Amino acid sequence: MRTYIQRSQLIHPHINGVVDDRYVDALQDAIAVDRFLESGEKTEEQIARETPLLGVPFSCKEVLGIKGLAQTTGLVSAKGHVAEEDGDASALYRKAGAIPVTVTNVPEICMWWETANNVFGRTKNPYDHTRSAGGSTGGEGAVLAGAGAVIGIGTDIGGSIRIPSAFCGIYGHKPSRGVVSNWGTFPYCQMTPDKKDVRATAQFISTGPMCRYACDLPLLLKVDFRKVKVYYMKEIPGLLSAARPEVKRAVEKAAKHFEEEFGVKPIPLELKELKYAFEMWMCKFKEVGAPPLKTALAYGKDSINPWWELVKSVFRRSDHTVPLLFFSLLKNPEKDKFYYECLEKYDVLLKTFNEIFSEDAIFLFPTHPEPAPHYLMTIPKFKNVGYTGIFNILGFPCTAIPAGLSKGLPIGIQAISGPFMDHLTIAAALELDKLFQGWISPCPINV
Repeated sequence: MRTYIQRSQLIHPHINGVVDDRYVDALQDAIAVDRFLESGEKTEEQIARETPLLGVPFSCKEVLGIKGLAQTTGLVSAKGHVAEEDGDASALYRKAGAIPVTVTNVPEICMWWETANNVFGRTKNPYDHTRSAGGSTGGEGAVLAGAGAVIGIGTDIGGSIRIPSAFCGIYGHKPSRGVVSNWGTFPYCQMTPDKKDVRATAQFISTGPMCRYACDLPLLLKVDFRKVKVYYMKEIPGLLSAARPEVKRAVEKAAKHFEEEFGVKPIPLELKELKYAFEMWMCKFKEVGAPPLKTALAYGKDSINPWWELVKSVFRRSDHTVPLLFFSLLKNPEKDKFYYECLEKYDVLLKTFNEIFSEDAIFLFPTHPEPAPHYLMTIPKFKNVGYTGIFNILGFPCTAIPAGLSKGLPIGIQAISGPFMDHLTIAAALELDKLFQGWISPCPINV
């Protein structure tokens, strides 16, 4: 525990990933675990069964809730807010014996794919401080990549676990819809019954683990890949950014690995509906009645004026960040012809995937078309979130897998499968760890 606390304190000035901590309490918890183990009160078998994570330090995305620690979701209007209790996910980790140490940074209301806010500042990528750490679980991704924690917990509404995992070279798993409780996640899942518009958004949020090593992901079952079909697609044609050659090669390399190791002939796919992945993501939020972003940013008030806030931001007088103001200016989908066309494309895509996943199968796909961009360069590339967001609205499990470095920056792919087939994507990550060698430290580590 002391080692991880020291490491967390060492890397924080460089990456700004941690926003609050319980270092003293965590150390006391670890001492209590040592005393319990020395007592011999329970056998190793009992401990493994009842508290499999006993004594393991973990970090947690700020919005998930650790009792007594910051829970602001990056909003200036919520500055000073602390969690009154553990969220369900962090409570389960504690019940399994893990010890919470820190909570980590997020963008405002977790709705952008790089991590900065006007409460705690910007989180930097451990591999290049001028680059994005991803978002919205970017603080967690950066801390884990910098070896500041053993395991972490994140949430994913459009790639919020998988994008930081790709940018920071670690593993992350977005579970199937509904597998893990989101209760306690601020502010989406603590709404009163009359706030149905905000609560509706929760169905697209998944809470899941992040870690440096594939073996730390919870592998539920052994998988015989000789009996699993492997599909792949190297990019989404027509999005703002073409997939980099090294990203496409990583997908091909992963698909070929299953052929060489298990004799499974990989099947290339060309899903033309994915060209509209971002638009489908936006339209599904509209369909369930999610509130406009300018309303969500107001946090209890009617709404903000994004144009006026942009003017204020020039003079550093706005409480909001430029990416979120830009995103709030994007026109919300109208229920016009294109809106219904997008919903039809979604139905076609869902039917296609359900047919593919009617038997044991995985789909290999880029997590992101390129390595981490420079700070704010996510704005002109906003549609690239479609690579991940599409699987939130489909509800499928996805595991982000590090696939090496490109000019010193991590790249990644994701394994996707059908609903509640999480064990297949996690098993694929464990298998591909042999191929790509997993996490590569951004710097020498001396402990």
